[in-house]
This record gives sequence, structure tokens and C-alpha cells, in this order.
Amino acid sequence: MTGMIDKVAVIGSGVMGAGIAAHCANAGCEVLLLDIV
Repeated sequence: MTGMIDKVAVIGSGVMGAGIAAHCANAGCEVLLLDIV
């Protein structure tokens, strides 16, 4: 498998979810961050 990941969805915007989303965004991925309000 040689495909690149270019879109990421993170469910949960707590400390860990926000960190994962930020890391993916800094790597150039399109990020969707979802959480319950």
C-alpha cells in the first residue's frame, strides 16, 4: 500500500484530539475535528 493520507477526521476535541488534529494539520492534511457541544 503506497497511498498517502490527505484527509483526517478526529472525533473528540480534548487535549489528545486537539493535539492529533494539530499535528496532522501541520503535516499538510485536511483535518475535520468533531466533538459534542
